[in-house]
Amino acid sequence: MNLTEIFSLEEKDANSLKKEGIKQVEDLIPLSRSQIHKLAEKTKIDRKLIDTWQEHADLMRLDGVTPAYAYLINSIGIDSVKEFSLRNPKNTLVRMKEFAEKEPEKVKPLPTLEQIEKWVEQANIYKQKYGEYGKTYWVNKWVQSPILYRGRALRGDSYNKVISIDVKAFIFKNDEILNQIIDQFNLKKGSVNETALTCQQFVSNNLQYIWDDINADIVEYWMFPFETIQSGIGDCEDGAILMAGLMINAGIPSWRVKVCAGLVRQDPTVAPSSNGDLGGHAYTIYLADRPDSERKLEWVILDWCYLADPQIPIEQKPLAREGGHKNAYKDIWFTFNDQNSWANTAFEVTEGRISKNQKAKKEGVLNSIKKILEKVDLQIKK
Repeated sequence: MNLTEIFSLEEKDANSLKKEGIKQVEDLIPLSRSQIHKLAEKTKIDRKLIDTWQEHADLMRLDGVTPAYAYLINSIGIDSVKEFSLRNPKNTLVRMKEFAEKEPEKVKPLPTLEQIEKWVEQANIYKQKYGEYGKTYWVNKWVQSPILYRGRALRGDSYNKVISIDVKAFIFKNDEILNQIIDQFNLKKGSVNETALTCQQFVSNNLQYIWDDINADIVEYWMFPFETIQSGIGDCEDGAILMAGLMINAGIPSWRVKVCAGLVRQDPTVAPSSNGDLGGHAYTIYLADRPDSERKLEWVILDWCYLADPQIPIEQKPLAREGGHKNAYKDIWFTFNDQNSWANTAFEVTEGRISKNQKAKKEGVLNSIKKILEKVDLQIKK
């Protein structure tokens, strides 16, 4: 739905929002308070106005709630679908009539009691879809910590040196190259589960797995999605980051997508032993709609180069918390997406590649850090 369909959202503001990746009404819904604050600073649009537009967008998820009805509902103090689920339909209609008497030109005709009852019923369904296991639960379930990647370098005779990068920077929402790929290959489907599977299939079918120790054609550092898609080759990290980027740019909320780094069995066909048969690997996980689960959502593994299963529907994939296929996925070192990074403590990824063909060890890849700026070589004129 076009942004300008929201009541009072004008074309100039819509263009400002689009420059920051908010292209349609649905993009406003998942924004957090801090994101709205940053968006207001970048677009020079009043924060309260963006907040109101988000409330309208949320209400317009209900069938039959037009932009005018969203304005009406919001004007009588209902700011979300969740709030609407708690309202008495008869009392709500009374308040709507009172408001309409003050501004009769803005809402014609008023919704019927039957319509309001259906909206309240649908709002309750939305509220119960995830219950307490929504965005806030999953974002805050694990400890958030900064993760730096120190595997790329600036090139040049006078400044050839390795630099630090916040891992979140590897995934960028509103990436035009990824948007073109999504459109050209029809990766965005009718449901988030279908979209996630299509993105996994695309990466599995189109990216050639080459790990750097055996092929000089692959760079020794993590690649950004636009680099991976144009080179056509990559190690496990490159494909995982690309897949996450495609999923998020195709409309899957960031809180439901993560890149993971951790241990897997070097040979998943045999049981683990004490001989160190676990090695590092990077892969994507997705918080899938699983209606049969008590939580309605479950993390599943979307791998593209190790035990890849692009032919298996999302609803049938083994759960990440059960170790995935053959219980081959073990301890997680850290996870990240474009908005957050999670680990028990701050880490610096000191090794260019995580996996080394699933042979790397944690102590050889990660270095615990306490103060971020102590690990960043600032070159600022005093």
